[in-house]
Amino acid sequence: MEYWFAIYTKSRTEKKVADRLADQHIEVYCPTQTVMRQWSDRKKKVKVAVFPSYVFVKFQDDNERLRILQTPGVVNFVRHLGADAKIRPKEIEAIQNLLGEYEEVSVEPFQVGDKVQIQHGGMKGQEGKVILEQKDRVIVYIESLGLSLKAEVSKAKVKKVGKEEDNKGGKYHF
Repeated sequence: MEYWFAIYTKSRTEKKVADRLADQHIEVYCPTQTVMRQWSDRKKKVKVAVFPSYVFVKFQDDNERLRILQTPGVVNFVRHLGADAKIRPKEIEAIQNLLGEYEEVSVEPFQVGDKVQIQHGGMKGQEGKVILEQKDRVIVYIESLGLSLKAEVSKAKVKKVGKEEDNKGGKYHF
């Protein structure tokens, strides 16, 4: 099976990076959507990346991997457990199908105070509050059985279920 890999790009360079990689005959996918942007003097439809600072690539060998890393605008590969994170083709197809079906799709960032539910792993089904948001992870406080547990969880493994409004002071008390 040929996997896709995600790469981080410099901010707002996703389409340029995708073009540069395609020019090098590297298979690349940069999901985009057309949105209306408002400036002080006009409105205009523009294509924007669905996943800010991410582009997906397929490559055959270490030489192509090195060429990808040397491409202007590329920061690094997304890593998981010490290796380049592999993305199954069906996951890329699901993104393509979703974008083909719906005109406006957004990837919602997590914010401190969001109530989330863990979707995978040993803590599946547990709910908690986001206390810190990082690049690809969130730190979640989980309260169950009268105990408090702090867990670092991949954003891909949690689902937003609401926002905690009752804590206006910014500090969490458990």
